[in-house]
Amino acid sequence: MDNKKERKSLYKNQPGVVLRMYAKQGMGDALFELTTKLHYTGDPDGPVDWVLCRPKDEPDTLWAFEFYKDQESFDRHYSNPVIDEGHKKVFDLLDGMPLRADIHIVSSDKTDISSI
Repeated sequence: MDNKKERKSLYKNQPGVVLRMYAKQGMGDALFELTTKLHYTGDPDGPVDWVLCRPKDEPDTLWAFEFYKDQESFDRHYSNPVIDEGHKKVFDLLDGMPLRADIHIVSSDKTDISSI
């Protein structure tokens, strides 16, 4: 599926990232508030689809799933020094380094399964 002409969500091979972050004890809500706000900065290369999740029994754990328009947008987003300022604020709330995995979509409820 080509994503150049029209924005599609959750298409096959769409680039993304999965992050798991542990906030300092008692700082989970602050981490969720900050990361939510950072998704509304107006960055044209920011994620087009994203969710922030937490396990019911781990209020200081944040899982982020972010998907980008295309690889070029993903690369520009993560090389933008303005974005780094927000990321530094996130790191101040963390208890250790986050887990990060750069990923791409294989299938979703939006992909054509005939190509799998």
